[in-house]
Amino acid sequence: MKTKEILKPILTGIFLLLFVSNVGLAAPNSSLIEELSVVDAFHPPGEEDPVNLYNEWHYFNVIDEEQNLSVTCTFKLNGALNASEVMMGYSANATNVSFYGVYPLDPGVVEYSSESPNVTISNNTVTLTDQGYDVHVESDDGTKVFDALFVPEVEPSPAYNISGVPEPESEINGLITSAKMTVNGTLTVDGQTYAFDNRRGYHDHNWGYWSWDSDFGWERGQVTQLNSSSNESEVGEYSLSFGNITNASHTQSVFSLLTVWKGENITASFSGDELKIEHNLTYINETVPLPFQDIALPVGSFSFPLETSISASNASSPDANNLEIGFNTEHPVLVPIVIVDESGNAKFRVIWGMIGNYQVNGTIGGNPVSYTADGFMEYVSGVPASPVAS
Repeated sequence: MKTKEILKPILTGIFLLLFVSNVGLAAPNSSLIEELSVVDAFHPPGEEDPVNLYNEWHYFNVIDEEQNLSVTCTFKLNGALNASEVMMGYSANATNVSFYGVYPLDPGVVEYSSESPNVTISNNTVTLTDQGYDVHVESDDGTKVFDALFVPEVEPSPAYNISGVPEPESEINGLITSAKMTVNGTLTVDGQTYAFDNRRGYHDHNWGYWSWDSDFGWERGQVTQLNSSSNESEVGEYSLSFGNITNASHTQSVFSLLTVWKGENITASFSGDELKIEHNLTYINETVPLPFQDIALPVGSFSFPLETSISASNASSPDANNLEIGFNTEHPVLVPIVIVDESGNAKFRVIWGMIGNYQVNGTIGGNPVSYTADGFMEYVSGVPASPVAS
């Protein structure tokens, strides 16, 4: 796909509204739900913690190849701005749409705790039940709704912790809560309703203390094999997730990990020098309007990958565990991150959230693995940019 074809729907539809109804699924393993109720709980700042550096969010996505439809959503807490944020995006055929809502980080507007993964931001909620994660997002007038049940199918990954990077007081944590989920629900936008029936989903959770204007970036992604014996959009046997924390220019890696699940369990992992990630980058060659009054990102301020290649090989067992992975971006969505400097001036960084096609080939546990499926990728790079007039 040409760069111009990818960028056009971003610029024409990036800030239209979208939002999020509820259908039951078979209950997952009760012990898995109990584990997730603990490991996926929130981490409110303590009295000694640097509240101004606090960041935490839930991320969910669902992909439906049959309808050429995908939805992503993020529930984010931002200590620097004392704000809570709901970010949603969907792509349907050739249309990309995103929504960005900001609310006070105040009791009564936001509810979260260290005892639960549940979070409420205005009328938007994540609730872990014995059936799975009930995710609900709606517009203020209630006309645009995404309502879905995300049922976890695999064990969570071990949480990672990186301290002292990018700054001495920084701490970055992450958890792949469920690399493979089954999703039922509906998305209603502008009078049209899309139904998800046993589609493939994903959930991760990130938290810690860092400043967005620091010298750091990241890339992460995930894809689940299609079930070839049934509907082409249902979950298959294998799922994988990767992450790489870098400096802002992506020339140095601080921490990298690729994890592979087979069935319900982790079956292989690759880290550090066992991973090589390369990108073919592109820029937007015009200003990009932001969801704030009359401002935009300057031309060429933040790149994103059109193509990504990943090579993974276990140092101890390269013949038994090795993968070659390709990713082609099809639907990129821009999520702005606001940074306010000491003088009160606003600058921005960008999280690129991308849906695209993965090609996975290699050997896991001595067995050949080969599949193609749509998945997601996230990319953060570059230094903060001052906005320009739109």
